[in-house]
Amino acid sequence: MHESQRARRLVATLEAAVKERGALRVQAVKVRLGGVHWVDPNAFRELFTLFAQGTVSEGATLEVEEAPPKAVCRQCHTSFVPHDHHPRCPHCGSHDLEVTAEPDLQVLAVSLVMPS
Repeated sequence: MHESQRARRLVATLEAAVKERGALRVQAVKVRLGGVHWVDPNAFRELFTLFAQGTVSEGATLEVEEAPPKAVCRQCHTSFVPHDHHPRCPHCGSHDLEVTAEPDLQVLAVSLVMPS
């Protein structure tokens, strides 16, 4: 679900970048997936390929970096990467956590094909 929204948003962002810069198409894009909800990078790649069909992003190479959320237990101060929607501290079992995450989708680099 989160993969679909992010993949659609990436295609729209790339469409706007191509139009703004007067490019022909997208050759490659590198993104970082973050956010508090875990995203399957393989599903994201497949959905990007699907949504890019018939657009200026069709055939573009997609490189994905993952930036999983981080949690710190407010009780014992243990830091860890949560792996589900209701995480608990692996040290003391507390659910009193501070969860931080990078933005859910960051475009790190884009390579465009420009007219000759």
